[in-house]
Amino acid sequence: MSESKRDRARATDAFRRWARAGCPAADEIRGSTKGAADLKACASVFVTLWAMQRGRKNFAAEDIARTVREVYMVDPCRPMRPGDVTLRVRRLAVERYVSERMVYYWLAKARQMWIRARTEAGLESFQ
Repeated sequence: MSESKRDRARATDAFRRWARAGCPAADEIRGSTKGAADLKACASVFVTLWAMQRGRKNFAAEDIARTVREVYMVDPCRPMRPGDVTLRVRRLAVERYVSERMVYYWLAKARQMWIRARTEAGLESFQ
């Protein structure tokens, strides 16, 4: 599955929005009074991370979930600057004894799972 730059930016933004909201669970998302776009982004991120933690989608689901948390969800209230993701990927690769390419692969898998969760829930039209 190929992803566009727009999908990549949307997925990254959704992961960061979810972290900014305090990583709410499903019940908290349903009872929230936030805007529709925030709710949809939070819901699809919750579904994606839930599927990863269950390990249904991929044998490396735990690695993918941890990578998303350590790369996209660090200091979510501060805007991302150029080079932030690269530095976090390099740090994670050194700490976990894997290649940078593998870390980027895990991030791509997480974004693809988010796109799939968003599409299956009928949320593909939110900004």
